[in-house]
Amino acid sequence: MTTGLTKTGLVYLKEMQTRQARANAVRVFPEKGSHAYLMLDKTIFHPKGGGQPSDHGTITSSGFTVSVKRAIFHSGVVVHWCKIANGTPSTGPVTCDLDWLYRYLIMRRHTAAHLLDHCLAKTASSRVETTDSWLDEPCYVGYGGRTPNAITLEQVQDLANSMISIGALVRIEYLTPEQSKSVLQNAPNFERLPDLEEVRTVTIAGCDPIPCGGTHVLDIKEIGRMSVLRGEQVSENGYRLYFSV
Repeated sequence: MTTGLTKTGLVYLKEMQTRQARANAVRVFPEKGSHAYLMLDKTIFHPKGGGQPSDHGTITSSGFTVSVKRAIFHSGVVVHWCKIANGTPSTGPVTCDLDWLYRYLIMRRHTAAHLLDHCLAKTASSRVETTDSWLDEPCYVGYGGRTPNAITLEQVQDLANSMISIGALVRIEYLTPEQSKSVLQNAPNFERLPDLEEVRTVTIAGCDPIPCGGTHVLDIKEIGRMSVLRGEQVSENGYRLYFSV
C-alpha cells in the first residue's frame, strides 16, 4: 500500500497547535463498503503510537469528504483509514481538519504523563522506569516496581498540582544520537530508545528531558488539574498509575 511513496511530512511534530492544514492526497485505496485508505504528502493527524491514540477528524476536497477514523504509521508513511461521507476519494489537493477537542485532551494527558514521571521520581527520591502508557480510556502510565502506597500517591498528586498551578513551559528539541546519550541518561525510558537519526525530546522546565514523539501543550498550566486515581499491580514487578486531567 505504501510502496514507492516518499515519507509523509509529519506536521504534528513541530506544529502541535495546527488544527487545519492543506495537503495533497498522493494515493487512495478504496476498501469494501464505505471506507478508504488515504495517504497524504503531509499530515496533521498523529498516528497511534507511543501510548498516544490516533487523531480523528475530516479530510475534504472539492469532490469528497471523509471522516478520519484511524491514522497508522507504516514505513515512514501515515496511512489514514477513513469512512466516506460523500463523493469518491481521489488524489489531489485536500483540507485536513482535526477533532481539536479530542486532540487537546490527549495533549493535556500526554504532558501530564511526563509530569507524573517527574513527580513520582521526586517523591520516591529515585529514578523511575516507565514500561508503557495509554492516553485514551482508561488513561495510565506503567512503571517497574511495586505500587506506591496511598500516602505516596497523594504526595505525587499534590506535587503535580502545585507545579501546574505555578506553570512551566514545555520545550521541544531535536538531538543527535551522541547528544542524547548524555542529555537523556536520566530519562525514564532511555534504555528502550531505538536507534534514530535524530531524537526528539520534550522537556518541562525544571524537569529532565524525555524522548517522545507525541503532542503536548505549551505550558503545564493548560493541564488544569491532575487526579491520580489509583495504582494497580499488573505483574510481579510492574504497576500502573491511572490518572485524569
